[in-house]
Amino acid sequence: MKTILVPTDFSPLSLKALDRAVDLAIPVQASILLLGVVKYPEPILMDAHAEGSWDQDMDDAFEERVESIENRLRCLLDQPKYHQVPISAIVNRQMSTIGETIASSKADLIVMASEGATGWKEKTTGSNAERVVRYAKCPVLIIKNAEPIAYQKVLFPTDFTNTKALHAFFAFADVRKAHPHFLTVNTGYLDRSFDDLEEDMTELAVDLKLESYSYAIIDAVSEEAGIIRYAEEINADLIALYTHGRTGLSHWFHGSIAEKVVNHSEVPVLTLVQQ
Repeated sequence: MKTILVPTDFSPLSLKALDRAVDLAIPVQASILLLGVVKYPEPILMDAHAEGSWDQDMDDAFEERVESIENRLRCLLDQPKYHQVPISAIVNRQMSTIGETIASSKADLIVMASEGATGWKEKTTGSNAERVVRYAKCPVLIIKNAEPIAYQKVLFPTDFTNTKALHAFFAFADVRKAHPHFLTVNTGYLDRSFDDLEEDMTELAVDLKLESYSYAIIDAVSEEAGIIRYAEEINADLIALYTHGRTGLSHWFHGSIAEKVVNHSEVPVLTLVQQ
């Protein structure tokens, strides 16, 4: 891991994401790219008799906003606690959605904050974190308000159809140090017996070289509901999920469990794209 991307809007939660990125960067000697994103404003109606061009007024205001964010980034990185790792800061001028801009950035890991999205917001605009999880080609760590100091319990939902992704999670030092809790959610469509699933889990533990682990099979109305509920029951510090990376019609019909968990979970979420 060479580069960690951290988007920021200077909120306390996004600064917590930066602190976590620093913790992750130090042991692997990675650098951090701190990203401020400025979206060009939508045109607004102005008095036809007003002096000057509304285009010029909008451009001037936009550049002032960019300059203001650049100054805030410099002041932020002047703090001694951010001198432990190489951190560079840029302001991205963009016309597309913020989530797509972040996801398209070249990085080995994205660490970002999210307060989630529920109700009408989820059905219409969703959250920036949801879009990043959907489009990103690298792992994404979503920081929540309940971000712990260290990950002691990590929840791995699995149906045993892609254990390669689970191997990739253990490449993260913080994940390796934690106690792994594996979970299969039964929504009524399991095509294997519980005994078969237990046997799959035993084989997976041997494959991952795990000395200790926990495994549970629970019933729930949906996979995301079961994951969120069980994470709360065991007081998980992190949920590790792989995504399908679906877009277009495929995403419309199938959706993504990871995106729904990101939107509704109070627990931090780490996602990887399923290969």
